[in-house]
Amino acid sequence: KHSATRFADLGALPKRMLAPIEGYEKTPLVTLEEAVRPLVTIVPKVERNVFIVKQNCQEPEDGLTTDESAAIMLYTYESMP
Repeated sequence: KHSATRFADLGALPKRMLAPIEGYEKTPLVTLEEAVRPLVTIVPKVERNVFIVKQNCQEPEDGLTTDESAAIMLYTYESMP
């Protein structure tokens, strides 16, 4: 039996309009490892998963940095329990 887990699955979308996230573009960029540090206690194996996706993004051909490409991969990553 194959099953994968995600950090969050969305049920029904909210029926009210939500405000956009603003101001993030003024925040300094940090490494992917630094960005996920607050998640270590709530997202199982997040540090291991960051290591794995960065190993798979060593010379991205899409013009992104390794961390940018790895962040996208991590966002869509499904790990086994």
